[in-house]
Amino acid sequence: MKRNKSLIAATIALAVAAMPLAAWAQPKVSISIKAEKEVNVTAKGKQVKKRIAAKGVQPGDEIIYTLNYMNSGTEAAKDVVISDPIPAGTAYIPGSASDTADLTFSIDKGKSFKKPTLLTYELKGSTGKMEKKVAAPEEYTDIRWTIPQVPAGGKGSVSFKVKVK
Repeated sequence: MKRNKSLIAATIALAVAAMPLAAWAQPKVSISIKAEKEVNVTAKGKQVKKRIAAKGVQPGDEIIYTLNYMNSGTEAAKDVVISDPIPAGTAYIPGSASDTADLTFSIDKGKSFKKPTLLTYELKGSTGKMEKKVAAPEEYTDIRWTIPQVPAGGKGSVSFKVKVK
């Protein structure tokens, strides 16, 4: 019996050692987010725009959200989904999202995502009949990018702007 236990242990060790290294390789994507606003400053006698942390924002201010991603894994990450809610009290600025990937939006707090022209809802019209409406950008609740592949060690960023209500 003792010999069988040793044989089983040796067989398991051999099987684990014989597994290809790819079995342990895997993607590891991390995401960080920055909220900034642009301000005009004077540098060397010229007015230039500078990004600073978005603190103390006021109605009408525009905030730029940048989501940086990095794959620190040992294998490419496929179909990476980066999703972010549009903050309450703000409205998405049309055309401001980077379109470096498949870009979709939600009007139902992230339950479903579609291209802007397909974001529709029904509303009872003045005649009492249900009418289909295309959502306006200020009705978007979430934004999502699907990136086909991020190679091992690869990184990038996506961004969008909102206006404080």
